[in-house]
Amino acid sequence: MKVSEIMASSVYTVSSDKSVSYAAERMNEWKVGSLIVVDHGMVMGIMTSRDVRSSHPNRIVADAMTPNPICTSPDRFIWDALKIMDRHEIERILIMEEDKMVGLATREAIKMKVSEFMDPLTGLYRAPYIQYAGEEFLKNRQPFHLLFIDLNDFGQINKRYGHPFGDDVIREFSNRAAAEVVEDRDFLCRYAGDEFVMITLADDSEVEHFIRLFSQPIVIDNIPVSAAVGHVNGHREPDFFTLSLREILGRASLLSTSLKVAAMAEGQSASK
Repeated sequence: MKVSEIMASSVYTVSSDKSVSYAAERMNEWKVGSLIVVDHGMVMGIMTSRDVRSSHPNRIVADAMTPNPICTSPDRFIWDALKIMDRHEIERILIMEEDKMVGLATREAIKMKVSEFMDPLTGLYRAPYIQYAGEEFLKNRQPFHLLFIDLNDFGQINKRYGHPFGDDVIREFSNRAAAEVVEDRDFLCRYAGDEFVMITLADDSEVEHFIRLFSQPIVIDNIPVSAAVGHVNGHREPDFFTLSLREILGRASLLSTSLKVAAMAEGQSASK
């Protein structure tokens, strides 16, 4: 989901030569928590309720505003916009398109929408997140790697050790995977049950690192847990941009399944 889908297009403005008291009155009148400071069509800053509270009423807006407000574009993903807001510790972000102000988004509005995509057990995003990211890259003909990560023998883990332990496994594995994510390059979700999907713009060597890392067993309460990783490389698939994301996911899923089958056969052969 893009910022354009949740931003407020009605933005209230004030000029920098007005008094703080004037700005406070307008904010109260319009029932808004901020005003964009605009002079001669140029965005100069943002006047927030915090700025009002910390300034003398007789000061002018130019002296009390927060200059150079943090901006993003309307076509940015909402989860990326939230990361920007977290990094800068701001409650509102200005939406600009080709140097033109087109809207404003608040942390509250973005968090409410983002929460619809969150998996409560792991804190990762759910499948629609990866769907949005993958379809956007395909539309823009941006090649990517897709990793379909399926935990091995998870059904047996639940049966043998109980579902609470199974939840611990899911959380631990998701924490391990999330620690590897690089902002604006890697996109990770809990796809379903014990399955995870990563879309990444990383280079081949980094992707090989991911595959080794996710395939290596982790030990939780003395129980080793590993995963099978199906990999589709968008840089090497000749028909990559003729495929839908669903088809790419299907290919990666089948590859992970074939790895599981091969590992099972190898284990049975070794036990004879």
